[in-house]
Amino acid sequence: MNRKFILAITFCFCCIVQMMSQEKSVISSTEKYKQFGLVWGLMKYHHSEISKGTYNWDETFVENIDKLEGVHTQTNLDAFLLNFVLSVKESKIKTETNTDNLFTKNFDYNWIEQYSGNKELYTKLKKLENNTSIGNYYTSKSGIPTFENEKGFKAFDHKLKSHRLLELFSFWNVIQYYDVNKYLMDKNWFGQLDYFIDSFVNSNSQLEYELAKTSLIVSLNDSHSSYLSKTVADSLFKFRPPIGIKNINDTLVVRSIFNKNLGEKDDLRLGDLIVEINDLDIKSLQKQNIQSKFSSSNDTYSKGLSGWLLRNIEDSVKVKIKRNDSVVTKYIHLYKTFENKDYSYLPFFRIEKEWQIMDDNIGYINLKTISKEDIKKAFEEFSNTNGIIIDLRNYPKNIRGSDITQHTYPDRKEFIKVLSPLGNRPSLASFGKPSISIIIDPDKSGSKNSKYYNKKIILLVDHTTQSKAEYIGMAIQASPTCITVGETTAGSVMNIAIFKLPDGTEFRFTVLGGFYPDGTGVQRKGLKIDHFVQETTSNFTKDQYILKGIELIKSTKK
Repeated sequence: MNRKFILAITFCFCCIVQMMSQEKSVISSTEKYKQFGLVWGLMKYHHSEISKGTYNWDETFVENIDKLEGVHTQTNLDAFLLNFVLSVKESKIKTETNTDNLFTKNFDYNWIEQYSGNKELYTKLKKLENNTSIGNYYTSKSGIPTFENEKGFKAFDHKLKSHRLLELFSFWNVIQYYDVNKYLMDKNWFGQLDYFIDSFVNSNSQLEYELAKTSLIVSLNDSHSSYLSKTVADSLFKFRPPIGIKNINDTLVVRSIFNKNLGEKDDLRLGDLIVEINDLDIKSLQKQNIQSKFSSSNDTYSKGLSGWLLRNIEDSVKVKIKRNDSVVTKYIHLYKTFENKDYSYLPFFRIEKEWQIMDDNIGYINLKTISKEDIKKAFEEFSNTNGIIIDLRNYPKNIRGSDITQHTYPDRKEFIKVLSPLGNRPSLASFGKPSISIIIDPDKSGSKNSKYYNKKIILLVDHTTQSKAEYIGMAIQASPTCITVGETTAGSVMNIAIFKLPDGTEFRFTVLGGFYPDGTGVQRKGLKIDHFVQETTSNFTKDQYILKGIELIKSTKK
């Protein structure tokens, strides 16, 4: 009797252990999608046949993703993935594992190690990891990826989970393998993948889907990548105020009123200070509403988008306003549209001319629209000035950095180091000269010039100094007498790549890395600043940047 009891107990225990073992081996949907998306992306960019466009790889994704519903264990998934790899023509393999003198901070294939127990699958994935026999259908023949053959997915439907996941993994994998600035993100790109998958899987409406996509783009921490879909804009930012504001030290200053009658309706006045919106301070709201919806390399660039803080899903918003010595909390009206009528703005010191000689015999050049010819004329006129202020708080339309540096360098010199992705070695990059057709020898500027301008040059920059402007700024900064004044720039210095997602959305990201010759990075950090400008809510109408520039020139006048 005791023996039967012991056998019964043993049998029950074994059953429980077996059930626990089976339950433990069950794999989640998120994990299945993740592993398939990783293998699909590895093959897209590393497989010799797929990477030259032989297969409709988007269609292949959609056809296979739904088949995962019948896969419940890791063992089954390993078999599924192996069959998937074997379903296409075997890749031509040319192995290269040497990474000496290459940039490896984005190199991340550790996930392949989870398949070490399945020798055949593991071996094939490892060979693809180090394969250099790669086509350029999904990238380009030049040194800068262009993704010209990404045309979108025919009949894309966000209501289909398979299509949403295709959207996610198309985005995720191109960043994984070709964003040389990936290592600079706030959060680890691989570490966020589970969260992204859940967001896209659970997007049950168009707004939820667009918000999931917005979150994906925001995660790049790249000022080039700001994107706001019409669905999100219409849903969350439908109504706007009849005023313009500027964020100064986390206070919103009313600097313009677009419609006099609408401004008077809510007693809004120029110079009013908005310190809270919907009971939140501006800094907190900036993080909640702006940094979660717009990709930005740094907080300074993000503050330049503060005009969106007063937009709302409803036609009014609660604000706390300081005016002189009084503080008032009230609701102000917001509008879908309004007529710009009787426009008024705070008086602000502006220099209207593209170039001129100011008081104290100081030259001034605004680079926004000036031509190469006028720059030459300006420097001829400025030869005997006490110093020059170069205003780069803009995006130059007509010039290159060399149009300035030919006047400010005594010799030709290197001013930038460029990090470029390697076409045949995804996720790796190197410092060198990318194939930029409009620029010859793009890391150097200037020429031998014994008559270069050797007085103080003050370069003015702010959060609007971005991309080409930052590139030009780096060239000017290498002038031997240059001093940079302003605030942190946009932190997205180099060329962009445009990638069309399956749903037709085009998003941009900074595809090259920009560094000073000493190795200091510019992506996210912005240009080096010698003197930061301290604007306040009471002094910003007088151009503190120019005033600081004048002060520095006068203090160092020879």
